[in-house]
Amino acid sequence: MTSAICSAQLLTPVWVEVGDGGRATARVVVAKPDDCPVAQVDGTTSPMTLRQPVPPSLRPACELVLPAGAKSVRVGAQRLALPHPDPSRVVVIGDTGCRVKGPRTQDCNDPAKWPFQALANRAAADKPDLVIHVGDFVYREDKCPAGSEAQCGGTPPGDRWEAWDADFFKPAAKLLAAAPWAITRGNHEDCNRSWKGWFYYLDPHPWTGAACQAFPPPYLVKLGAFELVMLDTSAAADDKLPPAQVDRYAAHLASVQPQHAWLVSHHPFWGLRIDFKTKAPGPLTPPLQAAWEKASPTGIELVLSGHTHLFEILSFDKKWPPQIVAGDGGTDLAEALPVTLNGVTVRGAAVVSSENLHEWGFTFLRKTGSGWRLELKNAQDRTLAACAIDGNKVACRASKP
Repeated sequence: MTSAICSAQLLTPVWVEVGDGGRATARVVVAKPDDCPVAQVDGTTSPMTLRQPVPPSLRPACELVLPAGAKSVRVGAQRLALPHPDPSRVVVIGDTGCRVKGPRTQDCNDPAKWPFQALANRAAADKPDLVIHVGDFVYREDKCPAGSEAQCGGTPPGDRWEAWDADFFKPAAKLLAAAPWAITRGNHEDCNRSWKGWFYYLDPHPWTGAACQAFPPPYLVKLGAFELVMLDTSAAADDKLPPAQVDRYAAHLASVQPQHAWLVSHHPFWGLRIDFKTKAPGPLTPPLQAAWEKASPTGIELVLSGHTHLFEILSFDKKWPPQIVAGDGGTDLAEALPVTLNGVTVRGAAVVSSENLHEWGFTFLRKTGSGWRLELKNAQDRTLAACAIDGNKVACRASKP
């Protein structure tokens, strides 16, 4: 058995992902289908099984659903990070890949210009109990353009193993091994882009190789008293208000009954960005805002999103939960917002407290007695902003240079 473990070629660390109800699954990408390793679960041998069928453009993945209450799981020399019953140290990161699309080429080989790996390593060093990725993994959509070989040469584009490895698995390796992950899907993993890699590698549900799902139902992750509502908004419209989307997302919001949950969706419900026409800050994703109003969900205390490539935290004069936008995980940053967003309105609600930064970073949330303390941290371990979150109230201060 030991020789089988040693001979298997593992292309990633083994990571643990939480899904429906808090069910934990261990996964790993391997070189060949017969490379699936063996796990030791509380001293009992448990072979990992091939996730199949393997899409032609991807390397095989192996998985093992972990028994609830497992105390110790090892694969070879790696001891796996198991779900914490009430996580109190949570990393949130999103929009992490290196953009290569048409003439827009990010320097994927310069950590100062694509800092995802440095951010992931720094986040791993903070020893989180849980990592939440808010979506958008693969940004290498086109071939590296002629003349940009020093920045992105040699990376095949699109929904294939080489792009997934370069944009996510390789730079995220230390963080993948450091804590369990809860992961949502971004629009870069929608049915026109890298959906096979999403469903095969990262979706926590069984894989059948079937056609892409544009609107999978949400699910509730429960880790003790800690809850996450995982909502797939990969197909949400940014600037339009399709009635069918409003109805679908409203039904999804009404289908889960959390008590004290964070809602995780790639698209913000109440985030802001610079409007291309007016050049003023304005909201996006109107179907989600209308769906919230139609469903009137309860039991949601915080919304975590990405999509806009900045950091934002916003609270409102309506009884909405605060909105965090953590889209600053490595890809090209969006146009900067004004220093203060207080007074800007979203569907009739005014921002009463806010902070936003045009810098790469990851969001670190620590449980306090009555709420959470948020820190936006960069790869050099500098705290760029700090906020206290207590119910729907937010108080922030930005760090001085």
